[in-house]
Amino acid sequence: MQGIFRASIAYALSALALTGWLYGDAARLIWEAGATVHASAGMMIGAAGRIWPWLLIGFALLGRRRIVARMAPLVFVTGATLLLTFGFSFAKNAIPVLVPYYADSALAAFDSWLHFGRDPWRIAHDLLGDRGPGGMPWLYLMVWGLCAIGFPVVVAATDPDFARARRYLWLFFASWLVIGNVLALTGSSVGPVYYDRLTGTERFRELTLALAASGLSETGIGVIQERLWQRYLGGGLDFGLGISAFPSMHVAVAAIVALYLAERSRWLAPLGGLFLLSIFFVSVYTGYHYAVDGYVAVLVVLAGHFGLRHLSGVKKAKECCA
Repeated sequence: MQGIFRASIAYALSALALTGWLYGDAARLIWEAGATVHASAGMMIGAAGRIWPWLLIGFALLGRRRIVARMAPLVFVTGATLLLTFGFSFAKNAIPVLVPYYADSALAAFDSWLHFGRDPWRIAHDLLGDRGPGGMPWLYLMVWGLCAIGFPVVVAATDPDFARARRYLWLFFASWLVIGNVLALTGSSVGPVYYDRLTGTERFRELTLALAASGLSETGIGVIQERLWQRYLGGGLDFGLGISAFPSMHVAVAAIVALYLAERSRWLAPLGGLFLLSIFFVSVYTGYHYAVDGYVAVLVVLAGHFGLRHLSGVKKAKECCA
């Protein structure tokens, strides 16, 4: 767990240095850094209020000795999660500065081709019919947000298999770097909901009308979508308000949670699968993402998952032969 903490420190400092180099405004950078730490801490405290009751139950089941043994790893993982949130908030803002959004036309065309000439958002809206967004904002913002912040803490606090916990923690933290930063730069894009605003076309005009008709534009998702675009137009830094469609970190986190639940207990596997499918559906329905954003995210997570399992198996084999 200390390795994850050290890696998170390096990541946060690198993101801060990159942002300082790009914007060159030390005073504003310090201000934004302070605001980011404050917001990150607030998110962690808010999440803790919802997560800790479950952790206490887990602690009670673990027993006193195991609780003591887990305190240090839990502190390191909690700190690493805070640093990850801090670093990612800066790194995501830097994407359009480093690589201006360019990939939307290709992604939209490939998405349509992959689904036999239909845009995936149309399929999602047809499936839901006239029922409206319902609990989508709660699922996509609140539940997913708790997983994005609380997953590593819960794993570190409750998993009796230390090797499995370490493997999933590395998968979680590495995914933010590889999917959320490296691949996001490679396929710098804004997603269907912003496509027309970026390109000055009407390629997704019907999506905009459908979202307004569904009432989604009036929900928290709609409000955040508008704030994201206004921040992009205004430039500069703002905590958590960077735009990046490809690949989908929402789907990536949901995939990691689904894999973990399936490995932790076969009774939890259906819950994890439902969570993944729901997040993927909402990401497409809302226009945040092309369907291919989710497909690529899942594939990369699976590659990381099996890669880490292989490395873990090789390490065990060496230890047995030593």
